[in-house]
Amino acid sequence: MRQQNRQAVTKAAVLRRLRDAELERLPDRRGHRGRRHPYLGLMMALALGAVAALRSLRAVEALTAGLNLDVRRRSQIMVRFSDTKLRDTLLGLRPEEVRWALHRQVKAEHRRGNLVPTRLPFGVVAIDGKWLGKLDQWDHPDVQPVRPEDRSPYGLARVHRAHLVSSEATVCVDERPIPGRTNELGAVCAFTQELIAAYRRTELFEVFTADAGNCSLKHASLIHGHNLGYVLAIKEPAGELHREALRLLADLSTGQAEASETRQEKGTRITHRLFRVTIRGFLDWTHARQLVRVERTVEHKNGELTVGNRYFVTNLVPGRLNARGWLTLVRMHWRCENEGHWTADVVWKEDARRTPWIRVPQAVYALSALRMIALNILAVLRRLSRREYTSKPVPWREVARLVYFALAGPAIVLSERLAFE
Repeated sequence: MRQQNRQAVTKAAVLRRLRDAELERLPDRRGHRGRRHPYLGLMMALALGAVAALRSLRAVEALTAGLNLDVRRRSQIMVRFSDTKLRDTLLGLRPEEVRWALHRQVKAEHRRGNLVPTRLPFGVVAIDGKWLGKLDQWDHPDVQPVRPEDRSPYGLARVHRAHLVSSEATVCVDERPIPGRTNELGAVCAFTQELIAAYRRTELFEVFTADAGNCSLKHASLIHGHNLGYVLAIKEPAGELHREALRLLADLSTGQAEASETRQEKGTRITHRLFRVTIRGFLDWTHARQLVRVERTVEHKNGELTVGNRYFVTNLVPGRLNARGWLTLVRMHWRCENEGHWTADVVWKEDARRTPWIRVPQAVYALSALRMIALNILAVLRRLSRREYTSKPVPWREVARLVYFALAGPAIVLSERLAFE
């Protein structure tokens, strides 16, 4: 049957999903003097600016000046908020409190039924690190000081992010700053422990995936101890485990692959092949049950071949996922990069040389969590929307633009569309 157009980006849909985050629960730390504006209105202004992917606080100020009257009433933004007032609001936020709002939003979307596994038989969360930007301050405990020999010193803001990659929409389910004194591997266990505690009763996910930078026996044992599955990439730093994977899998030929799949991508032909071996633990990895190798062959237009191999360790028993499912799982892990990190960099300019909106460390982390709430809203609305003439999702920037038009009043919409034309 021929599909029909569906436009899911409406002001009601955006505001309903912002209400899921319960921003009114964020504490107002302003003094009793000078409280001219409702705190919820200020928070809603920042959140709406993030969902519309506005590039500066001055642009958010302009949006508050030209909002649709119905949006004003529902969001308690009755007047224009200056960019200075919005900046002061950001400075008063604490990252952990916005993080809790992110949890509330994800749980509400899960209850709505939009985060059920569609690509895999169970929920899968991919953990990866992301840097937010270079700051002028490095005296904050969650900022890593960097002192290059040939350049001026700076502070590096980094986070761990967890994306749900098994659902139709790739949403960020959690985010936590990486302390400045350590690296991803040193902080990942604390992040995973808090992530499991936050979603313990939801059954949102059953399996964790992570790259080699977040792979350790301690991390795997933590996940296994909670009766959850892990699929962790392994490289040389994994030591004996990696050498065992090479010994058992590296020499297997193409004809010994359990499954393969080929697709065309930007003029190249990409083939993935799966090789697996069952084990009953290895050294201290007593819970490991399989070692996996995925070979990726890229045939370029000029006939050149590029071959690469990735190795994984898992506690999933052999019958839990078939060979095709394994290829899907490995491919789905990279949605955290392609639909998470990449989107944040392209749509919100998160990797810009100058951090968007604000550069104060605590506010940078709070804004990052607020940005993930916005990303989740766009991710769900993007997947719920469809076009008659193509099966591809609506582009991210277009969804953000549709949000802007849904929120803005007639005068702004008319002027923007005239400029666009």
